[in-house]
Amino acid sequence: MSRSYVPDPLETALSWVWALGTAAGLAMVALLAHTEHSSAQVPLAQLTLSSEDVPLSDGPV
Repeated sequence: MSRSYVPDPLETALSWVWALGTAAGLAMVALLAHTEHSSAQVPLAQLTLSSEDVPLSDGPV
């Protein structure tokens, strides 16, 4: 009489944890890649100014 293989419950649980963790990790990488790609195309709403960007007065001081 042959017996069918019955997996250990711990093995099944760890397999599910591994599969879900892998799927979540791949989804996170895809989300980060999409965010990086889309944010590079959007210009800044307000550029920062430095002291060199301040207009000089028109007359002698």
